[in-house]
Amino acid sequence: MIVQSLVLNVKASAARRLPETMTPPAPLDSLPRPLHAAVQSAGYRVLRWAAARRVLQNRAAKGRFSAALGEYLSRWMPAATSSDPATPLELVFTATGNQIHLTGGNAAFATEPVERALLHLPALRSFWGNELRAAHFEALKAVIPPAWLRDPAAVPPGAVIHGLGISAWSDLDRAESHGLTWQKDVLTVRKIDGTRINVRYVRNDKDQVVPSSAEALP
Repeated sequence: MIVQSLVLNVKASAARRLPETMTPPAPLDSLPRPLHAAVQSAGYRVLRWAAARRVLQNRAAKGRFSAALGEYLSRWMPAATSSDPATPLELVFTATGNQIHLTGGNAAFATEPVERALLHLPALRSFWGNELRAAHFEALKAVIPPAWLRDPAAVPPGAVIHGLGISAWSDLDRAESHGLTWQKDVLTVRKIDGTRINVRYVRNDKDQVVPSSAEALP
């Protein structure tokens, strides 16, 4: 499972643990304080997200959700994936203005449009809040670009698609005019332009997941 490999991967390198009071690696020290804080904590939050995904998959498989939500998840939830446990956790961020987004890295699930749509799905808000804790959930959503699943089920009368303000997909005349694009049946944000930074994470001597190195990407 990806959560197992990621957790083992970050814990495995005791010889590379860093002191608690480390100097932020360049180019992170040039980021505005809110963006730096978001990157500093992102590794830990992505690991929590990976663990929560496993819980979500297990509960859905055991029928622990309502019939409607369970059916929805059976249509959309991706299968569990794995990664090379010898590879350190790395995340790629794109900073633009006063925002920063997670746009790449070797935690591949974190940039999959379907996974992002499930993270932002209102019906799973209480689940994510409980599994991640509310503060971590909100901080994670702030760096994960949103996405929407074009589910075949009709939107209930009087309801709107969260984040889009439309009551039917046919009301979205042109996705491109909203800065969005379709990837099959997933509506997602178009490629985000900005300063790209690759960040590698390890655990420090207090067992906290922190950046150990960062480099600007072309």
